[in-house]
Order: sequence, then structure tokens, then C-alpha cells
Amino acid sequence: MARILSISIFLSPIAPLALANVLAGAQPAQAILNYYIYENGGNVVVQSSGSLDLTGASSSGFAWCTVSGALVSNIAGICTGPNIFGSPYALTGPIIFAGNAALQGADSVSGFSSSIVGASSQLIVESTYTGGPISGNATFNGQTLLGLGFTTPGLIGTWTIIGTSETINVLVGAPPAPSAVPGPLPLLGAGAAFGYSRRLRRRVSLSRTSAQPATSISS
Repeated sequence: MARILSISIFLSPIAPLALANVLAGAQPAQAILNYYIYENGGNVVVQSSGSLDLTGASSSGFAWCTVSGALVSNIAGICTGPNIFGSPYALTGPIIFAGNAALQGADSVSGFSSSIVGASSQLIVESTYTGGPISGNATFNGQTLLGLGFTTPGLIGTWTIIGTSETINVLVGAPPAPSAVPGPLPLLGAGAAFGYSRRLRRRVSLSRTSAQPATSISS
């Protein structure tokens, strides 16, 4: 934040407006964890992507997902990553979601372990998790979305962690491709270009004035 403010100060005369915009956007952002269910190379992949701020959430003992990867529609259950024994947090949201998937035990798993079970209103994350990115997956070979009853792409469930504003979504479809986010450097470049263009216009104006021929009146 300090870096953005220091750059905006140099963009006079638009600095006050830029500073106001930065301060207006300084409110804490809601964190979101998404689970994507999609096909890839003749297999079905469940991928977690996002982050959570568990400040204010209540953990009650320990819970576990004893299988490495799971996707179960009738309990709104998902496990990504290896076997998990961690801290459960209370959720509010659907107790089932679309489809007829009943997959327990993925052919391959990797990344951070996390799990949601709508039927028991629980989120489980690794016990060492204190915040930051969450990324894991589970792959079920030889499966299709159609065969698992996922016929319509898009959002199929949303949960909220009790005591927080954090949201967990389950979506049918591949995660979006990463997009480039403009950083402070282009903003600084725009400010420098703006100042340079003003100086250039001033020099051109002065040169034109001095180059004008003298006007005489002859009889």
C-alpha cells in the first residue's frame, strides 16, 4: 500500500484524485476459495484455488478426510490433496449439490489438502494453515462430467464460513486463465510521459513564437 501511495503523489495535478481512489479501495477484501470440477484429457479434475482469512472462525477439535481425493454429490463433499487431518470450521450452505458423483479415492492428488462437507457443515484445512494461497487437486481417471451428472456449467454451490465473510464456491468448469494485472510501474510510466509531453508542448510553443517574422508597414 505504501508503495502505491508514494507513486500517486508524483502524478500532480491528478495526485489528489489518485490518492482518494487508493484510499477508497483500501478496505479489507473478501477472500474466496473456489473448487473447480472439469474434464482434462479424458479425466475429471477437482481443483482448489484461492485463499481464506479464518479470523473469527471457530475451530472445534480435529476432523479428517481419510481418502486422498473425493467428490460426492449427495453430501456436497470434496477432498483435494492427500489425506487430511486438520482443523474443522463451521460452514453454512447447501448440504448436497448437483450430479450423482460418488467418488472416493482419486487416482492422483497434489498440493494443499482441504475439504468441504456440506452435509456436516464443515470446512477442513491442514492444521498448519494460518492464511494465504490454497491450491490442490484430485484427478479421477476415466471419468466424464456427463457421466457424473454435471450437465450444466457454472456455480453449483456457495458456502460461508461462520464468523467470517469468507466464501467457498463449487463450480463446474475449468478455472479461468491467469490474466496480467497492471502494477505500479506502468502507472509511474504514464505519469512521467504526461510530464514530458507538457514540457515538449511548451518548448514547441516557445520556438514557434520566436520563429515568427517581424511585420513592417511600408508606404
